[in-house]
Amino acid sequence: MGRNRRSRRTRTARNADAEEAINHLSEVLISGLSDESTIADNAARQLIGIGKKHGIRADPSIRGMICRTCKKSMLPGRTSRVRVTSHVITTTCLRCSRVHREKCKVERQ
Repeated sequence: MGRNRRSRRTRTARNADAEEAINHLSEVLISGLSDESTIADNAARQLIGIGKKHGIRADPSIRGMICRTCKKSMLPGRTSRVRVTSHVITTTCLRCSRVHREKCKVERQ
């Protein structure tokens, strides 16, 4: 009978590789938004997958560029609509019609 062998790599090494991959995919997502939408869509899907598998998330600014329903990139004006009303930013994915509302932080002086 064979024995199950565990990977010799440690969790910290896998997490370091995952962080490096997330940073690279974030750069690809940002540069791909203006050039090629299929590249940006693939990078967005990979970012979500790595985040779920390793528990390492991208920056909130990057996460706002990805639709969580259709797992595709959202470029304001092309693939998403952004509206700002009193204290609320509403982002709508034009592919799947998902609406995300986010409260604005207002500083009073």
